[in-house]
Amino acid sequence: MTENAALSGLSNASASLRQAENDLDAAVTSAREAGLSWAQIGSALGVSRQSAHERWGHLARGGCQRRDCDCPSHDPSQCPCGHGPGKGRTAG
Repeated sequence: MTENAALSGLSNASASLRQAENDLDAAVTSAREAGLSWAQIGSALGVSRQSAHERWGHLARGGCQRRDCDCPSHDPSQCPCGHGPGKGRTAG
């Protein structure tokens, strides 16, 4: 294999990996929006719930995390129930 071919192979593999990681992030976000728990997501991915939360817990989940609230975003300043991103956070 030539040097150029090897470099091209590395570049292509890296681009594929980035796309797969983006796809996985999007799938996790969709799963959270659908109400799946970190335990369910971890199980589907073959990792613990803690590992799943540590890796993807920073991703925004659409809407308020409280199921009894109809606020449109995680922004605590705009959420009428006072909940923003992350369990237990309230507007302050």
